[in-house]
Amino acid sequence: MNASTHNASATPLVTQLESIVGAARVLTSDEDRQFFSQDIAGPRAHVAACVVQPQSVAELAAVVAAAAAAGHAVVPRGGGSSYTGGYVPPRDACVVIDTRGLAQVVEVNTADMYVTVEAGCTWQALLAALEPHGVRTPFWGPLSGATATVGGSLSQNAILWGSARYGVSAESVLALEVVLADGSVLRTGAAAGAHARPFFRYYGPDLTGLFLGDTGALGIKARATLRLIRRPDWVETASFGFGTHEQMAGAMTAIAREGLVSECFAMDPVLTAQRMKRAGLAQDLKAVRGVIISARGLAAGLKEAAKVALAGRDFLEHAPYSMHVGTEGRTQASVTDALAEVRRIVAAHGGSEVENTVPKVLRGMPFVPMSSAIGPSGERWLPVHALVPLSDAAAAWSAVRALFDSRRADLERLGVQIGVLTAIVGSNAFVLEPVFYWPAPRTLYYQRVLDEATRARFEDFPPSPAAEALVMELRGQLTQLFMERGAAHLQIGRTYRYREGMRAEPARLLEAIKRAVDPDGVVNPGSLGIR
Repeated sequence: MNASTHNASATPLVTQLESIVGAARVLTSDEDRQFFSQDIAGPRAHVAACVVQPQSVAELAAVVAAAAAAGHAVVPRGGGSSYTGGYVPPRDACVVIDTRGLAQVVEVNTADMYVTVEAGCTWQALLAALEPHGVRTPFWGPLSGATATVGGSLSQNAILWGSARYGVSAESVLALEVVLADGSVLRTGAAAGAHARPFFRYYGPDLTGLFLGDTGALGIKARATLRLIRRPDWVETASFGFGTHEQMAGAMTAIAREGLVSECFAMDPVLTAQRMKRAGLAQDLKAVRGVIISARGLAAGLKEAAKVALAGRDFLEHAPYSMHVGTEGRTQASVTDALAEVRRIVAAHGGSEVENTVPKVLRGMPFVPMSSAIGPSGERWLPVHALVPLSDAAAAWSAVRALFDSRRADLERLGVQIGVLTAIVGSNAFVLEPVFYWPAPRTLYYQRVLDEATRARFEDFPPSPAAEALVMELRGQLTQLFMERGAAHLQIGRTYRYREGMRAEPARLLEAIKRAVDPDGVVNPGSLGIR
């Protein structure tokens, strides 16, 4: 049925859903259904029948059971800041579940060092709730943590804050409460016991792990229990410049092996230039304020803010490849020693230290607005990423550059730019993330997530179907290249070739698990490449 003529409000299912959550929290307008049926990558083939916004675990379970009984698929959506089709409807007979109403921090237990939080809570809200207790989670959010939810990030295996030391978001999880396809609620970890609390994950087989990184394909996360650690007493940052990507990749992988930092990310010259174009006076002032707030006391904050203001942005023009690190610890000596070793590694790989404005500002404002998910002049923005072994970091980067060089004339003719972001995850993985920018009209997604003042700053480009076709073609070629190199991916969704690249034995097991928890295939069918 055509989305523009679909009268969702007349269906028996909508009436039933309204009886569960209230009429105001079942969205049936064309614009609402279209908005919740697309992600950053743009409009998709199908539009949801309706969008439901439950406010409790009981409501979520009842919604899933009702939709499944009516023959509709259910697709969970968190903050919506992903780009791999993980929450887009696989067919029109589909209910999108907006989980952001489940936003409570249920329990902060500093005696047993865990926090239980509902899946729709943002990382920014969770961090604020934990701050008075002097604790935080080991992984404490992606860059989009102002809007990204805990449940969505666990479905995507998100990375950034804390990832160089503590790994992906899933590695901070102790237990889950997951709503299955029949509306039942599954508890994992030690909490699976009838009389146990969610204090430990590995009690028998790791059932918790089944529902992490699944892009919502196996069940819908309702609550998560995460480990807590004491907030570090000392945090320091540093930045370094390199002449080539091989030098920088060598330094980053050496730092990863030594376990010296809590964050380590880097930008190539194109991405650095995009950042410099994007920044403006208002953002600079907000950044200085964030630096002051995050520092150890007002005097230290004012000193750091002065350094940021004096440094400006020109320093990055002389560092084509820039790497930024953060390290933290219980004592100043431990942090100083770690940075000294980082500096030694950088020098050995041909790098030099530059002003550390970027990591200092980001630490002061760790969660950026969604205007960062658009080009500096309003261009469309679309990343593609891969995780490769440390030993393959430089070679994989070279292979990606060779692919882009083969299409350089087309890229320049159509105004498509590609920057590359890199990072380390734990002591084992190197992240390579090419980012496409191209002139194209804003989608409904951006019309809704950007406020009016932000939209007014950006140009709304005319249609450029040839540029978009080139981006999508190159994205497909990248996913093929990454699969052939044995790379892994985080937010798999419907974009990366997860099922296609699997060996037969794990593929059979995955499909058997899917049949066991979702025999009728109603929970996010098609995600992970399985039905």
